[in-house]
Amino acid sequence: MPTTPTPATATAPMADPAGPTGPWRVNVDVRHGTVTSLPGLPPGRLLADLLDDNVPTAVIDLDRSTGTSTALLETAVRHHPGRLWAGGRLAPRDPAVRRLLDAGAAGVLLGSTGLVPDGRLDPHAWPDFTTLADAGQLMLSLDAVDGRIVTDGFTRTTSVPLTDALDALLDATGSTQPILITDARAATHRTPPPWHILDRIADRRPRSHLWYAGGLAGWADLTRLWHAGWGAVVGRAYLTAPRGLPDAEGRLHRTPPTENPT
Repeated sequence: MPTTPTPATATAPMADPAGPTGPWRVNVDVRHGTVTSLPGLPPGRLLADLLDDNVPTAVIDLDRSTGTSTALLETAVRHHPGRLWAGGRLAPRDPAVRRLLDAGAAGVLLGSTGLVPDGRLDPHAWPDFTTLADAGQLMLSLDAVDGRIVTDGFTRTTSVPLTDALDALLDATGSTQPILITDARAATHRTPPPWHILDRIADRRPRSHLWYAGGLAGWADLTRLWHAGWGAVVGRAYLTAPRGLPDAEGRLHRTPPTENPT
């Protein structure tokens, strides 16, 4: 199944600076006030530590699936203006999108459930993405299994083909916003990314800002994505103590080894 990041030939701004390597980000999932990959740890200190290490970071409030409050997200982005991405069951027309950007979020992630509500692909229901936020300030997330969109935290499989949803979003945004494709199976079972499918997707959409998440286990995986023109999102694999990702020799690094060899 597919998944996606950002090609070097793209013309619109990317969600995070690429530097000499490629665009990447660590998603910190929070549920019931603690980091899901580090039970009992409140997110505040972790977010500060990641940003101090110059790690591109997003905070994802999983509790928003059962409520409407964005207090956790707004507090986090106000503490780190312009540096932190925010997400958590946010739909395109949710007033919280603009509120989070105004509060200082570097960008906002819109989820698969909000983009394909009730398992239906209806681009006419989306707002004008070009006026909703500046280029590069939104990341539109599509979760998929076996080439079909899944919603509601990977629990609901739809009949919507991933490629149809992807092309509809590229058309609706004019390719000015990055699109994240998550392979739900690779993410939950920690299996390797479907490299041949990712190559096919990137080859057919060379000027799109595509990002991928799911089954990324080390810097070698991220480097392979970058060389193919993708951005990369990691989470549990990076955050589980000791923090970081291994290089080809198994040495842990908190940032890409080419940027920081220590």
